Amino acid sequence: MHKLPSVEPAPITADEIPDYVEAAYSAFHNDVLPHHHERWNKVLEPERTLVLRDGGRIVAGTGIFSRRLTVPGGETPVAGVTLVGVRPTHRRRGLLTRLMHRQLADVHEAGREPVAALWASESVIYGRFGYGFASLAGRLEVDKRRATLRRRPDAKVEMLSPAEALEAMRRVHDELRPRVPGMLDRDGPWWQDRLRDHESDRDGAQPLRAAVTDGAYALYSVRPRFADDRPAGEVDVREVVATTDEGRTAIWDFLLGLDLTTTLSWELAPSDDPLPHMVANAQDVALKVGDALWVRVVDVGRALAARGYREPFEVVLEVADEVCPWNAGRWALRWDGSAATCARTATPAGLGLGAAELGAVYLGGTTLDQLARAGRVRELRTGALAAASDAFQGERAPWCPEIF
Repeated sequence: MHKLPSVEPAPITADEIPDYVEAAYSAFHNDVLPHHHERWNKVLEPERTLVLRDGGRIVAGTGIFSRRLTVPGGETPVAGVTLVGVRPTHRRRGLLTRLMHRQLADVHEAGREPVAALWASESVIYGRFGYGFASLAGRLEVDKRRATLRRRPDAKVEMLSPAEALEAMRRVHDELRPRVPGMLDRDGPWWQDRLRDHESDRDGAQPLRAAVTDGAYALYSVRPRFADDRPAGEVDVREVVATTDEGRTAIWDFLLGLDLTTTLSWELAPSDDPLPHMVANAQDVALKVGDALWVRVVDVGRALAARGYREPFEVVLEVADEVCPWNAGRWALRWDGSAATCARTATPAGLGLGAAELGAVYLGGTTLDQLARAGRVRELRTGALAAASDAFQGERAPWCPEIF
């Protein structure tokens, strides 16, 4: 029988970052290369990184990035949970549970972020800790031999190195981010991190390039290939960000027109990307969606007051939360059209739900009505579900273009 490490989760020092990264990578069966260490030394916050040790050796850990998250009607600080892993030698001992409980308690005690968020390698794990499936991402695939846009743009596109395009891309990103729930700030090291492009990570692709026009940009690379003596190159899109229709059209015209390539793919496209409606034949564009950002409400009152809602409404929520018991109970939420309030109440509840359901609807993509039809939200007062579901829904689908 395996013994649990007796020590409590504790932060690491900057000198221990390499050991922590090696432990976390081992959970994913990956080797750590020198450029991986260089990256984590730049972005990791050791004081917010919790680990468990066995005999002095790091065997499990989880980290946090301190960032800001766009939510419907505003933004909020978010604890971006990252690099969660347990060594294969120490699985099934409850280490992850100890870490996740302690991490959420620490975030709550610090009082900086009312919500946490993560990308789940195994989504079944994080629902246990109150994370809800809050946004979708799509794998967009285009047959470039056939796809043509319905209209040609007038705007011109410039092809640059990512470093040359950085300031132009930053302006477009900063303009779009307040409009799209799920997007993150890129202050500090985050733009440079987004542009990382080590040769060993390219899988045969050429270096990352940027295409820029007024109000839009793309980051992409090309994987040159030939099949049967014919060009069969692939375009890999890292992101397309646009604030104008003309700019978006110009960028897609450029990408679809790249010579010597026959296919285009984008792994983290928005679930509501308009490209299928921009081409003459929608069947030339395939979009397969799956889970993306998972959100955990750490402080119900602050989190629900931090976002906006579609229309004035009020509802009393009966929240169940075993992991973060300070959230459990009845909360009166009210939106008057300009500001939200959320406070504890003794008033009978209109809806009953758990922490994971609250996280799922927080960005306005998943609806309370969907969860009710899935048997995960209970209507306790007639009419409360329809009103709250409409109010929680965002103006557009949430999107997080980067895995952290």
